[in-house]
Amino acid sequence: MNKIMSHISTIVLLLSLIVSFTTQSLSLSVEKDDLIPKNIKKTGFDLKGLALISVEILQEHANDTLTFIVDLYRNVTDPSLSRFYGSCVENYGASVERFLPEAVKALGSKDYVTAKNDAAAVASYVDACDQQFSEKTPFSDRNKLVHDLSVVVSSIIGLLG
Repeated sequence: MNKIMSHISTIVLLLSLIVSFTTQSLSLSVEKDDLIPKNIKKTGFDLKGLALISVEILQEHANDTLTFIVDLYRNVTDPSLSRFYGSCVENYGASVERFLPEAVKALGSKDYVTAKNDAAAVASYVDACDQQFSEKTPFSDRNKLVHDLSVVVSSIIGLLG
């Protein structure tokens, strides 16, 4: 859990810096379309690097959650629960194997819309997993973390264009 809190703290700090830079930029420039890029150039802040690091952190937590759910899935005996867990395994599998690698690739080719959509898709897939259950699951907290990270990562990427 310390590792999770460390990652969250890092992202929160970086988002605070972005907000601070953006606020400073608002008072210095009237060209709203260029606020963030101008500010990043002035400060030397690497938003694309932050986006890549953020995707990697999201990927790590999504993969850890997938592994956790797979372990639970292998030991479940209730058919309904097995179906729900299996659906979560599929959703996390799509996130880890398709959406997040595509987000990294899209960031590399400066296709920020695709990268943002791929990161946001992870939150949707996590939500679909979570909504199957009427009660808290052994991985509800992990789902919330992955969902929230996905929203943050998508927002960071959205700042790129």
